[in-house]
Order: sequence, then C-alpha cells, then structure tokens
Amino acid sequence: MISGRNALGFIEESLNNEHSSIETAERRITEVSRQLLALQQTRVADYRELARLRVDMVAKGSMISSIDHVSRQVAAALETRKSVEAALDTRIDALQEQRAALEEERERQRRALDNAAETLDVAEAATQARLQADADYLAQEARVHEAERIAMHAEDKARHSEQEKDEKGQSYTDDALFMYLWGRHYGTPQYRSWPVTRWLDGRVAHLIGFADARANFARLQEIPLRLREHADQKKQAAETAFEVLRELDEQARKEDGILELEAARDKEQASLEAIDVRIDEAAGHYEQLLQRKEDFAAGEDEDYRKAVDYVASELQRDDLRELRRDAMATPFPDDDRLVNRLFEGEQQLEQLESSLRELKSALRQQHKKLQELESLRTDFRHRRYDQPGYSFSDGALIAAMLNNFINGRLDRDSLWRVLEQQQRYRPKRTDPTFGSGRFGRGTVWGGRRGSLGGGLSRGGLGRGTFPGGRRGGLGGGGGFRTGGGF
Repeated sequence: MISGRNALGFIEESLNNEHSSIETAERRITEVSRQLLALQQTRVADYRELARLRVDMVAKGSMISSIDHVSRQVAAALETRKSVEAALDTRIDALQEQRAALEEERERQRRALDNAAETLDVAEAATQARLQADADYLAQEARVHEAERIAMHAEDKARHSEQEKDEKGQSYTDDALFMYLWGRHYGTPQYRSWPVTRWLDGRVAHLIGFADARANFARLQEIPLRLREHADQKKQAAETAFEVLRELDEQARKEDGILELEAARDKEQASLEAIDVRIDEAAGHYEQLLQRKEDFAAGEDEDYRKAVDYVASELQRDDLRELRRDAMATPFPDDDRLVNRLFEGEQQLEQLESSLRELKSALRQQHKKLQELESLRTDFRHRRYDQPGYSFSDGALIAAMLNNFINGRLDRDSLWRVLEQQQRYRPKRTDPTFGSGRFGRGTVWGGRRGSLGGGLSRGGLGRGTFPGGRRGGLGGGGGFRTGGGF
C-alpha cells in the first residue's frame, strides 16, 4: 500500500526532474543556435575579407558596404533580442517565485486541513466508541440486522416463486385448449356463454381435466404475488429500522459537535481549493512563458529569425557567389585560405543544423511530457488523493504504472483507470462501516467522504445510496448485501 501523499510526492519529484532536463536541453539548444548564427556571421566576414583582397573588382566598394550594412542589421536585431529575452527571463523568475510562494501557502493550508480532518476523525471515533457501549443503540442495530435478514429471505422466496411460476407455468401456457378455457374464465362466476358453447366447453374441460389444472395454475399465479407483497413489506420494515439507526447516528454526531467539526473541515477544504485555483492560473501563465522561452532557446523568436534572414539573404547574392568563383580560379594563397574556410563553414553549418533539429524535436517531447505531468498533478490534487485517509492498495503497481507513464510507455487514461481502481479512503481512527454505514447505503462516518457500500451480490433489494459522499466514494450501489454485511 502507498499513501496518496507519497504518490503525489513521486509525481512532483518527476516534475522537478523533467524541469531540470528541459533547462539542460534549452541551454544546449541556445548554445547550438548561437554557434550557428556566429558561424554564418563569420562567413559574411570572410566574404568581406575576400572582397577586400580582390582589389581588381569594380564592385568592391559597394559589396563591402552591403556586407557592413547587413552586419549592423544583425547586431541591432541581436541587441533587441537580448533585451526582450532578459525581460522574459525576469517575468519567468517572478512567476516562479509566485508559484513557489503559492506552493508554500498550499502546504500550510494542507496542514491546516489535515489538522481539521484529524480533529474530526478523533471526534467521530470517540462518538463511535460511545455508541458501541450504548445498549439501546446496539439493540436497534441488532433489529436492523434481523430485519435485513428477514427481508433478504423474503426476497429470495419471492424471486424463487416467480422463477418457479415461469418454469412450471410453461406447460399450461403451451396447452391451447387450457389457455382457451382459462381466458374465458371457465369454472368461475365470470364465465359467460351460449348454451351450446357452454356444453362444448364442458366437454373440452372434462376431456383435459381442466378443473384440477385450473386450481393448480391459479395457485401458481397467486403465490408469487403474495410472496412479493410480503417481501415488499419486509423490505419496508428493514428500511424503517435502518432509518431509525441512521437517525441515531446523526443525532449522536450532532450531540458530540461532529457537524461543527465537519463544517470547519469543509471551510479549510474550500480554502485549499481556492489556493489550487490560483496555482492553476499561475501554471497556465507559466506554461505560456515557457513556450516563449522555448522559442528563444530554439532560435524561433522574431529577432533571431530576422538576424538569420539578413545573413542568409546576403550570402545568396549573386555577386558574392561570383566573387567566390573568381577567388577559386586565382593562385593567391590568401584567397585559397578564405575559400577553404567557406567550404569548411558549410559543412559545420550542416552539422549544426542537423543537431539543432534533433534537439528541438527532443525538447518538444520533453515539454509534452512536462505538460502531462503538470496535468496529472493538478488532477491528483483536485481529486484530493493527497489528503489523509487516501491510499492505493498495491503500492508496487502504482509505482510501476507511474514510472511507465513518465517514461512514455503508458497513456494518461490507462494510468487513471488504475489509480481509480486502486484508491481507497479510510480514516485513521473512524470506522466508515460503523452502525448505519455497514448496510450498503453509504455512510455518515469518516467525514462523509463517500459510500463504502456495494450493490446486491444476489440481485436483491436495491434502493440507491445514502448521499453521504462529498469527495467521491469507494463504491456505489445501494440496497441489501449478503455475506459479511449482516
């Protein structure tokens, strides 16, 4: 078994690890993007140097002027980008501080809620102990047990009789002559016919032995009705006895101040939910800022694209390509050195661009996983699985499923199905199945956090559940239960 709070701690630890991984990936992407742009700027500078060496070119002056203009544009775009990114980092830092403060506030409020729930749990356990020593209460509980036993027995007899009516009545309903006379109410005061018809009906009745068969068939029809009426009466008697027991539970809770403690717990719960709303809002803003930060890290922000476009458009000019071809045709060593550097720069560009594509793809997957973890934590908190009393039956299974989800081997819906199947709510001291809580109609105990009852295992007397659950119960269904419920 693993507590809900420990399960949440595992999720939050995974979130912190994912944040660290994303920060590492963003730093790597930023470095590669910086190298990529620096390499392109170096190539522009090499072309400028090549043009300076080619003194025989008429266009030398205008070419160098154009390259210098592009360099100034790139520098201006990068300077603007630097200030915009700095402002974004400031907003992210401020929002991180806000989220940290909200988490601290939530932790304080969670402890306040735990204390209120603990006080309520102690008080309810004390009330149960008092009732357990009350002779009148125990007598009423015994009456409910007996009434339930009788009602279940009556229900079984009625159901068996109804089934027997269908089975044994088949031979009668399949006999066309019998059903003809039965339908005409032959042998009863309701029978009406002409003399000739009466004589013919009498011959048929004598031939098939209708008198005895009618009496047997009538009893077969009547007994299930009487037994069903009897079962309904016993069912109502059991319901009445149960309501008396539940009223005793409610009265004891009222006398011992449980309702006030429950209201205090609910107030603390409402405060925690209000904090969670603020946390969700801050998380939404944070996600938007992270997306912008990812754009900066990946070189997809507007100013970076401008700088890249400036350089790319300059390098695609025809006169620069012609300058490069001419330099390759001359025997001058300085020209050769610059041309070789341009060739090497192209190979490095291809490698950096390939690395950048892979890093961006990996970062997108990491951000997707981060969003899934954030959503998982939010839903986990909204369902209050981190509060006292909540646990998961198979701790090893939960740990394995969370690991599989984090590693991408399990989808969110499958994980939630397991969490919902495995979750249990059980207060530390209070017994939710005490008194009226053990008859499958919900419970007034355990802070009214849900029904522990199940439905009929033998198809019996379902009446729906008592509306005791405020936070999602551990079972549904109402009505009588067989076996350990009595």
